[in-house]
This record gives sequence, C-alpha cells and structure tokens, in this order.
Amino acid sequence: MANDHPLFIYRYMDRATPRGDSPRFRIRVRAALPEQHDIPSKVWVALREQAGIDVPTGQWGAYWEHFFKEAAMEEVLTSITVTYRVLTAFGGRFAEEYRLAIARALADEHMGFRIDAKGVIHYAVDEVFEGMRGATLAVLNAPVLAVARGAYEAAFGYLDRHPADTKAAVRSMFEALEVVARQLNPDARNLHANLCRVSLRDQYLAASAGDAVEKRVLAGLFEGMAHWVQSMHEYRHGQVDNIAPPTEEFAVYVLSSGSAYLRLIGVLALRVGVQPVA
Repeated sequence: MANDHPLFIYRYMDRATPRGDSPRFRIRVRAALPEQHDIPSKVWVALREQAGIDVPTGQWGAYWEHFFKEAAMEEVLTSITVTYRVLTAFGGRFAEEYRLAIARALADEHMGFRIDAKGVIHYAVDEVFEGMRGATLAVLNAPVLAVARGAYEAAFGYLDRHPADTKAAVRSMFEALEVVARQLNPDARNLHANLCRVSLRDQYLAASAGDAVEKRVLAGLFEGMAHWVQSMHEYRHGQVDNIAPPTEEFAVYVLSSGSAYLRLIGVLALRVGVQPVA
C-alpha cells in the first residue's frame, strides 16, 4: 500500500514487518558521518575505546565504506551512538543533525529500531507504537508529572530489555497511571475501578468543553478504563509475585492501551492544576 513519502522506493515499500537490516540504511549511516574537524578519525578511536570495534585502516585512513557495508548490524548500530557522543563535543548542532539523519533513515527503511534523544538505539515495536509513546511523553513532559513520566519511561525500558521484563513493564505502566490518578485525588490510597468510573470521570467531564454526545462517549471511556484497571490488579506491585511473566504481545497491548488512558488523565491533571508528587 502506498504512503505519502515523496520517493518511490519508500512510497511503495512493504511495511508489514520492521526490518533488522537494510543495505540502504547502511549507506545512509555512512553518509551521515560528518567529514569535517577530523571527526571520522575521532569516531575510529572512540569505537575502539568504548566498544572494542576495530574499523580496518589503510594508507588513506579507515575503510568506512567497507565497515558500514560488511559489519554486523549490532556494530553498525553501536557506531551510531558512539558517533553521536563524539559529535556532542563539537556542539549540539552537529550531534542533532546527525541524530535526525539517523532517525529519518530508520523510519524510511522501516527498521525495527529507534534512536532516542541521547543517540541511544533501542528496539522498536512499530511506528504506531512509537508514535503513541511519543504523544504520551509530550503530555508527561510537564515538571508536575515528572514522577509519572519516570514510571512510564521505565515501563518501556523493561520492555526494551532482551529478554524483555514484561512483568515489570506492565507494573510500571500501572504505576504511571496510579501516580497521576492520585495527584488528581490526593485522598485516594491507590488506583481502583471505582476511582475511574466515578471520580476521574466526573473530574474530566467537569473540565471538558465537549458537547453532550462527546461527554457521553467520554463517560463510556472511563468505564472502559475501570475495567482495564480492575483487570490489571493481577499484575500490579504488591501482589503475589509467583505469577508467570506475561507474553511480549500482552505487554505491548498493555503499554499501548495504558498510554491512551494516561494521556487522557495527564491532560486533565495539567488542565486543573495538580500538585507535584511529594
């Protein structure tokens, strides 16, 4: 199926499954490496020192073309973070331009990885999942929601491990929601179904500018959140810990669905002006 990319090779690319490798991605990583300020030689040294990666050299310097074409993908991805670190010494502009070039290449080539704001490469589930994560982090970026953001980022960090710590991931997702819910309701001891279907619902409807139809739909969404919370109590912190870790498929669903609810009450928290977590 076509998308709106201006280049033909990307417009009609099969995006059913993220890629683990791509010749074009390797070429683009090489093209993104700046040549000025003797940067390639500094990257060469840093790769040896920080990752034990030895790029072959010859009379005219390092064989970068050969490295990016033939090296294991784990070494290519590692080189990206090392390069980003080297570039930070030359100012934020160099590092950020490089990071954005890599991010575009990862997206265009539909790679199964993402690059974060610090130049670190992570596994990615899919574009929709990453878009959802980014939209939620944008809400949680407010300082008053810093504790919830920490729990939310931890959830993805656990999922990003190999093997993934799925139990910790879903627990941290629940914790992020609970933090914001308690900021909105300081007298509540924990997040439970009735808090969703009554208190949070009424708080949101009171602050909503939507019409009667939108408010009826919103009331139903909070009822759905109540069922989500009730079900997730099986995995929350403090429960008996002898249950098996959930599957990655389940964890991805929990983080996706939980993110939608977290954005909903996160926006409410900012709208009504909650207090930071003590």
